[in-house]
Amino acid sequence: MVPVYKIIDFNGNRYLIARAVMKRARQINFIGDDELEDFEGKIASLALKQILNNEVKYILQKEGQDKET
Repeated sequence: MVPVYKIIDFNGNRYLIARAVMKRARQINFIGDDELEDFEGKIASLALKQILNNEVKYILQKEGQDKET
């Protein structure tokens, strides 16, 4: 699982990290992930681990900005 100190020691914008985790959790829910069995089906925990460990990158896009393909 995710060590508590990684969450407590996070110095970035907590709103942005929460949004990134929610988006990643939705992606995992729809397409799955190989690590999901190790997390006993706990999608949010897996998404949080991937975001905090920089396994998945996230970028804040301004409203109206085109998404890259």
